Amino acid sequence: MDQLSIAQLAIYATLSVPTFFVLWKHGVAGLLGWGYLLVFFSLRIVGCAMQLSGSTSAAIISNIGLSPVLLATAGILHEAQVRLRPELNHKLEWLKVILYHIQVTGGIALLAVGASHLQSSPHPTVGDRSMAKAGMGILTSAWIVLAIWIILSCRPFPRVFRVERDTGSMLLISTLVSIPFLGIRVIYGLVTLVSTNASNPSMAVRVVCTTLPEMIPAIIFCSVGLYTAIRPARHEVTGRNIHNSPRKSQV
Repeated sequence: MDQLSIAQLAIYATLSVPTFFVLWKHGVAGLLGWGYLLVFFSLRIVGCAMQLSGSTSAAIISNIGLSPVLLATAGILHEAQVRLRPELNHKLEWLKVILYHIQVTGGIALLAVGASHLQSSPHPTVGDRSMAKAGMGILTSAWIVLAIWIILSCRPFPRVFRVERDTGSMLLISTLVSIPFLGIRVIYGLVTLVSTNASNPSMAVRVVCTTLPEMIPAIIFCSVGLYTAIRPARHEVTGRNIHNSPRKSQV
């Protein structure tokens, strides 16, 4: 268990470094996605450190970490929409983003309070478990909403500049590939809370159902974000070279 926490600590700390660069390069359009991804990395680093120190609050931090990764996915999807659809109704788009934030925040608040009482109280009540179940149920519905949102965003988009099209398409594809892994993590959390025969999971179950479903999307987002942050600069350099190259004299 300690080895797994150390490995997660090292991986998330490493991923945090290029994500700062990605946040800076993507600018305002990518503030939500990459900002929440950094929050997710921070919570995972803190959670792993607490687990290594033997703190009982590590499980609570682990559950809270679900919200920023869902919000990061929604934020990256929002950036893809902004880049791919110049005709986008920005007021309606921001309304959807705000409503989604309210849904995720409400779910994680209930889950955090319920899980905290379950962990700290020697005699947890039925209401504590019900509160945690309700919070996890809301997060599961938030994942379903996000999955539908991503699928609907894959409809054909109008002509845009090549750099914007390539960047937006890669961001959209990254959310489409990542959403099934997040579904495994969310559904496993729901099943664990609902099940009356839940016990401490084995190392293999923990890796397959909790660690990898969070880590794989994080690596995908970080890789795509870094690639799209560097790639436009290449296009600009190529464009300047072509523009500044001497033209051949015409006979």
